[in-house]
Amino acid sequence: MVIFKLAISYMKKQKRKTLALLSSIILSVMLIFSMIVIRDSGYDSQIQEAKNLYGDYQIWFEGIDINKAKALEGDKDVIKIGKVKYFCEIVNKDTGVKLDLNSYDKDFITSLNYKLVGREPIKDGEIVIEKEALNQMGINDYTNKDIDMMLLNKYSDTEDINYIESFNKKFKIVGVLEKPKEYYNSLSNSIGGITSQGFVHENSDFPIKTEDTYKGTILLKSEDNTNKFLQKMEKKLNLSWDYLHENTEVSTAKLLKEMSIMNLENIQNTIIFIFISCLVIYNIFNIILQDMITQIGLMRAIGMSRKKVKLMFIQLGFIYILFGTILGIIFGTILSYFGVRLVYGYSTKLTINYMSIVCSFGVSTLSVSISTIMLIRKAMKLSIVDSIKNSEKYRKKLRRKRVKLSNNIIRTISIRNIWRNKSRTIITMLSITIVGIMFILNFGIKAHVKTNIEEGITGGMFGMSYGTVDKTVSGSFNGTDSLFYKLDEIIIEKINNIKEVSKIEPNFFNSEGHILISKDKISKAYEDELDRKNKLYQESYNNEYPLLIRGYSDEILESRESFIEEGQNLINNAEGRYKKVLLVNNTYSMITNSFESRVIDKVKVGDIITIKIPVYKNGLEKYETIKVQLAGIMDKIYAASQDGNVGVSGAQVIFREEDYRELTGQKYYNKIYVMAEKGKLNRVEEELEKLTNKYAFSTIGGKGEDQKVVGAQQTSEEKLSLIYQCLILLILSVNSIFIMRSNIISRKKEIGVLRAIGMSLKDINKTLIIEGEYYGVVASFIGSIIAIINYNMGIARANKSLIKGGFARTIKHNIPWTQVLILFLIFIFIGFLSVYLSRDRIDGVSISDGIRNID
Repeated sequence: MVIFKLAISYMKKQKRKTLALLSSIILSVMLIFSMIVIRDSGYDSQIQEAKNLYGDYQIWFEGIDINKAKALEGDKDVIKIGKVKYFCEIVNKDTGVKLDLNSYDKDFITSLNYKLVGREPIKDGEIVIEKEALNQMGINDYTNKDIDMMLLNKYSDTEDINYIESFNKKFKIVGVLEKPKEYYNSLSNSIGGITSQGFVHENSDFPIKTEDTYKGTILLKSEDNTNKFLQKMEKKLNLSWDYLHENTEVSTAKLLKEMSIMNLENIQNTIIFIFISCLVIYNIFNIILQDMITQIGLMRAIGMSRKKVKLMFIQLGFIYILFGTILGIIFGTILSYFGVRLVYGYSTKLTINYMSIVCSFGVSTLSVSISTIMLIRKAMKLSIVDSIKNSEKYRKKLRRKRVKLSNNIIRTISIRNIWRNKSRTIITMLSITIVGIMFILNFGIKAHVKTNIEEGITGGMFGMSYGTVDKTVSGSFNGTDSLFYKLDEIIIEKINNIKEVSKIEPNFFNSEGHILISKDKISKAYEDELDRKNKLYQESYNNEYPLLIRGYSDEILESRESFIEEGQNLINNAEGRYKKVLLVNNTYSMITNSFESRVIDKVKVGDIITIKIPVYKNGLEKYETIKVQLAGIMDKIYAASQDGNVGVSGAQVIFREEDYRELTGQKYYNKIYVMAEKGKLNRVEEELEKLTNKYAFSTIGGKGEDQKVVGAQQTSEEKLSLIYQCLILLILSVNSIFIMRSNIISRKKEIGVLRAIGMSLKDINKTLIIEGEYYGVVASFIGSIIAIINYNMGIARANKSLIKGGFARTIKHNIPWTQVLILFLIFIFIGFLSVYLSRDRIDGVSISDGIRNID
């Protein structure tokens, strides 16, 4: 108890030092604690928001028969199930907006968090439909309104032969389903877009073949058993992911959190943050405890044993750890609250788990323990007399080295003082170097990646595949039917009139085609890729393979001529029995991670191939089989990096737009390529989103398209990274200020001597400024060199992968000058700040003190 009181007494007596040490611990703990809490709180809030918007069910199923649906419903782990019978799609032929048509079930609708306005359908011809889908069709007055829709069923038989059946039917709207605006905002600009729902009476009459499969939601007794339940049912009912999987939106939110936690960059940053925090605490703790060696000598002189001295400092360290960590957690909680609002844009409940507490105590315990152990070892090695005399070392060093002062006394004194305590200098410079490397790499890479994404060089396979095209406008895959979605002259003119748009290329696009060839004519590489998909998704093909169809104007065809590897262009090449096409025979393979795979083996110019395309004739949509002749074959560079490959899972054919119109009966363009002025890509996208926000579930694609999947996450991660960098720079600032003040205090007599021999306060301040700037400038220079080398090595590795994947464009090597300059300015500022805040210690040194010291 006596020793404990002695430790408390020492802390009270050395209030400034105690406060400085506690401040360093608090700041470090606050950094680590808030880093974990902000990230966890934000992602947990996003998970809860996904549950609020999409439903808090755990399992989604679709495309299964009634027997399997009953098997799911009867399982002991299931609390509740909401299921509907899926019939077919319905399409609004005026806009192309499509919906899934299901039987009405209140439990299913409730599980998806829809709000019903109106009543349920009670007879054939009545429909409940999503309000947003009606708005996208341009229907605002929907009460008891009749709408003309086309029933559409696209299916394949047991032989994998594909069919389209359609029929026009009138429905009366008896109810609408509403969801929060945030639901549609989160999906409207995504690659797939929104899948809207319509519900009719279960006994409705359909004059076409319907699917009559079931889809629904499952609420489990325990959310923790989700994966176990999926594995059990997948095996028991032989269902792949396409038929049975976790709530997609909620699982995606969970995955984003897991990606953030397991992200290599974040792990490295966390380790670096902990390491820097430990170094800074150790550095400040070591500076303070150095002055305690004299007190240790006095304690031992009055009879205190070594064991009791050790025990006192252990208890002292424990007090620092306890109070510093608790206060750090308290301030970290406050910082986390505001940090979550800043990073994620809204208030949320804080998630404080055991890991944040463990890491907080871990940082303080590790750094304080190491400092205490090293101090005790050092103090115990000294004799009692040496311990008491320890404080005189600086004056003696001065006297020994006075003869070494040269004409450049300011620089000499500064450099000598910097390296007087080598361990302190090395630790400080090491901390700055590591932070400098992290700063340049984090922000330099992010800035360079953003630039390359805008140019379509990096950013994901989709965004990198557009080449000269910057942005696209088209109907979303889930929300529209390509044959009826239209971009009329009015919307095209509006897009063309956007100030930052330099050029537009309207065209036709349909991903629902098929190429008819026997299995022995497809390449081995493509067959392997199809086998891979079949194992994962139970997708099988037999003589009919996916085909994407494009229709281009002569102007577009002329601009793409350089990509023709064999044969000739379609311009002025209309003669012959069959329609002419350009074949894109290369496709992406996940097995080889490249576009080397060819779909058709041994194909050549002039060959006749059979394709099946969707057409609109006699008021209905159907498949039509035609023969076309290959006028040319495009190279793999086109497949990989021009015009986009979203929706491509096999070959492509390009028609002249006149031939496409004639064959399909489609009058209006359904896709438009947009070229932006240099540096105006984001501005163009903003304008396109404004124009198409309520236009038939349109979606904006193009460069940077992949980022829409994780765009919100990346924005949050960038903000988190900025907060962490600011906090760690704050810790380093405290470290620099404390070192400067402690240097002045320990050299007070020396400064007095310098004043006594004629050095002005201005010159003394210069020596201190050189000292303050030396740490930051030299360490920043070393860090910059290391970071630039690593930065360009990363570019070289990325370029190697791009070339291997078949992409023609690569990342340019450069030096992140902006980040390097910012780094130097930050540490130059910190150097000046440390001297400025320490000037009160210099002003207090008198010349008389220096004269007495010389005597």
